[in-house]
Amino acid sequence: MTWRRLRPGEIDHEVIWLGVSLACLAGAWLWLHLALPLPGCVFHRVTGLPCPTCGMTRCLRYSFQHDWRAAARINPLGFLGYGAVAAYDIYAAIVVLFRLPRLRFDGLTFRTGQIVRFVVIGAIIVNWAWLIWIGV
Repeated sequence: MTWRRLRPGEIDHEVIWLGVSLACLAGAWLWLHLALPLPGCVFHRVTGLPCPTCGMTRCLRYSFQHDWRAAARINPLGFLGYGAVAAYDIYAAIVVLFRLPRLRFDGLTFRTGQIVRFVVIGAIIVNWAWLIWIGV
């Protein structure tokens, strides 16, 4: 993990993902604000069980209403994910606006990558178990 300036021709991920996340946020807010119909979960309809992402829309709706407890309860991993995106957006806006060095994960070992993958998969499984437990 290093802080460095962009190399010539290197993709500016901060600009791209800041734009994508802000566009998605604006679209989600507009969709919910206009009370447009929400897509149904096919997995839930077919199996009767929540999918690993069930509750994400309600989590976002609660977050827009500043009901953090309900948002975290309905989908804890989704709530943390939304928080991580917000933190990344703040980081990206600062480094882009002030032309600062960027955080890059150059030279991560294969073992570190494996650990990160297992932790993420484990978090998804635990979150899914939570969703089943509370009956989302």
